[in-house]
Amino acid sequence: MSDDTPDATDDDTAGGDPPADRTFDRELAAARALLDDADDLAAFHVGVVRGDRVDTTTARRSEGEQAGLETLSLLASHLRTVADEAGVDAETVAADAASLANAVEEFPTDPDTARDDDGE
Repeated sequence: MSDDTPDATDDDTAGGDPPADRTFDRELAAARALLDDADDLAAFHVGVVRGDRVDTTTARRSEGEQAGLETLSLLASHLRTVADEAGVDAETVAADAASLANAVEEFPTDPDTARDDDGE
């Protein structure tokens, strides 16, 4: 992060939190703020990674076709975010995600704990 970024701070030059930690904390606060005003929320999907475990939760107020559209909208926004961060097109991310979803039930996040098909 450069010093000209509005969120960068110069007040911690003695080995405090690195910029990535400050960015993470800022985004976590933004996520909490989105969920704080639950009165007008129609749907949400939250995923949390802790160590090698991924936990998710989702909820919708609507039913039927509207609920399906909300779920697809959430998925599409997640795919676009991942694609933007990775610098690839959303179609590539969607295809990779579909392949992973068909291949495993749980998604290990630590490559050292991931096993091949032989269980090794």
